[in-house]
Amino acid sequence: MRHNFTQATIKKLAERAAYICSNPSCPRLTIGPSTGSQSSIKTGVAAHICAASPDGPRYDMSQSETERKSINNGIWLCATCSTLIDKNKGLDYPAPELRRWKKDHESLIKSCLEGSFNITFSALNYIKQHDERELAKRIMNELDDKGALFVAYQCENTYFVAESLKELRTSMTSMLSQLQNESPLIVICNSIREACRYFMNTSSKDAELKELEYLLGAVRKIIGINVKRISETYGVHPGPHLSTIMPD
Repeated sequence: MRHNFTQATIKKLAERAAYICSNPSCPRLTIGPSTGSQSSIKTGVAAHICAASPDGPRYDMSQSETERKSINNGIWLCATCSTLIDKNKGLDYPAPELRRWKKDHESLIKSCLEGSFNITFSALNYIKQHDERELAKRIMNELDDKGALFVAYQCENTYFVAESLKELRTSMTSMLSQLQNESPLIVICNSIREACRYFMNTSSKDAELKELEYLLGAVRKIIGINVKRISETYGVHPGPHLSTIMPD
């Protein structure tokens, strides 16, 4: 018998993940507009960390039914990643690894993206009345200049990544002093700063490749979302390399 999540649990998992795949290497958004003007399409999956039934991947026989159906046993993923983690009977993605994905993702969402998803009516009015396109270009140019945001992980060095993100954080702090309090760019700059802070506070100089993929992948995801926001709001587009970290 399968112990499935309730609809309330699925909804809460999606909300806590901000409808973004929790895989640190995947930037996919799992919600978007449908062909109908009043509806949306959700492509995400509330995946079980430990399987819902005995024949599933990472099944834990010590769990009770309540624990198996609990939000603590779930992780929000895109459809592709939900299939990926269950291949090879789940042996390639053990439960502790998935729990870390979830914990890091939800922590980042809270610290870096809280409040940054919705452009309010007042913000839209501000954008109409204030031409900040040049400031948006400067932010995009700073991001385009940081190879740490898009160079292949195996080519990266943790020390140099940290130094690059430290410079980016300083640049965003300087940019904040040039923005008016009502500017939507303040939210974007703060989000990028927090992502840089996250990497500097959690990485070690001798981090192995997999650890670097976790930490830098999460940072790239957050910054990619902000790149998309700048592009959509201000019509300022990233270069071809930086565009690879934007969510689909």
